Amino acid sequence: MATTTRRFTAHSNTGNADAQRKRELGHIHQGRAALRWSEDDYRFHLRNLTGKDSSAELDAAGRRKVLDHMATLGYAPKASTFKTFDQAAKIKWLWKKIGEHGGLRDSSPAALLAFIGRTTGSGYSDAKFVPTLEASKVIEALKAMLDRAKRAQGKEGGEA
Repeated sequence: MATTTRRFTAHSNTGNADAQRKRELGHIHQGRAALRWSEDDYRFHLRNLTGKDSSAELDAAGRRKVLDHMATLGYAPKASTFKTFDQAAKIKWLWKKIGEHGGLRDSSPAALLAFIGRTTGSGYSDAKFVPTLEASKVIEALKAMLDRAKRAQGKEGGEA
């Protein structure tokens, strides 16, 4: 009897990698301030640890090395200061703003879900269930609608 094994392949998302890089660079700069390093101290540690003169030049391993070194000196990053990007909240916020600018006939949550369904081709019971790629399409469509609503409101205001 032959057995088959499935391999798990991790696929990295460039958006997640960029967010991770920004988060780590932010922690490095927070650490620099918390440890009260001068510009010269900062450059000295970067060069000694990684051979680089700027944290922007660091790869993931270099950033990890600097953060680990800072941890040995007593710095612990504040993870609670990082807020994740919430697409569902942005969708709801944009919908509300479009309504405030008079760009909607119906600004109800049900109308928003109907709009999401038309834009994505799939129905969802809440904006939080819309997958990332489709949520990005919805956000872009809502931004365009908000721009149109603002322009239309500006024209009406100019005529009065």
